[in-house]
Amino acid sequence: MKYYGTIVDIIDPEKLGRVKVNVYDCHDKIETEDLPWSQVVMPGNTPAKGGIGSSVNLLVGTLVCGDFLDGSKQEFIVQGTLPTKTDGVEDNNIRVRAGPDPHAGEPIGEYQPVSTYAPEYPYNNVMETESGHLKEYDDTKGHERIVERHMSGTQYEVCADGTKNERIVRDNYRLVVGQDTLEVFGNVRIIVSGQADIAVAKDVNIAVGGNLTADVTGNMTANITGTTSLIGVDNIKIDVTGSGKKITLDGDVDVTGNLRLTTEGITLNTHTHGSNNVDQANTAGPNTN
Repeated sequence: MKYYGTIVDIIDPEKLGRVKVNVYDCHDKIETEDLPWSQVVMPGNTPAKGGIGSSVNLLVGTLVCGDFLDGSKQEFIVQGTLPTKTDGVEDNNIRVRAGPDPHAGEPIGEYQPVSTYAPEYPYNNVMETESGHLKEYDDTKGHERIVERHMSGTQYEVCADGTKNERIVRDNYRLVVGQDTLEVFGNVRIIVSGQADIAVAKDVNIAVGGNLTADVTGNMTANITGTTSLIGVDNIKIDVTGSGKKITLDGDVDVTGNLRLTTEGITLNTHTHGSNNVDQANTAGPNTN
């Protein structure tokens, strides 16, 4: 014979997962504090030994069924729960019942793909905790998904075609103690709305098979304490646009090949003539050397 009742207390002082059950027609006149603690039967695939296995986290108000271990009907053992309706609300999760996505109205990023949420009853397997943490394993044909979500909204979703969408509503930090490799067969796009800082303790090697373009709307500074080498197989061109703009070389300049200056006018403040120079005018006056 099976008995039915409602869980009225889950705060087990020994933290063993026991609950207090008000068994219908047996405990109707017994106060909650006087009810005995009842053990909860775990599924056969859950060892529940030495901290290994799933924990028992039932909710107050859950409808349960079970049996008494003694003739005086004091030692009740919970053998299962019965999700029906509590206060007129279905106990089975809305995602299991193929209802609308409860989080469909949340803001998404500009480039974030739309969720492929489209479950059909009874193929979506859902586990949701009291605070709102969520796991979904959806077997709906054509919409197979895996979702793991924190109550804050941070989550990842694996779609039917293997696409993974990840959303982090606040900060993200990852520590890799060993090596880290990212291999992408397609394109990579990184959009940063704020500042980006990259610190590398050793060398940085960049190999570009095609063109390299950098659009900088502000200033650009490179502080190099070692030797700088710029090698171009083809032409190298430096353009400065804008009235009154100039290129400043602060230091000696060695030209090992030909130097061709094409301009409407060249102003030399100082220069030194060698023995093979012909006499020529100096716009700032002759140098005495």
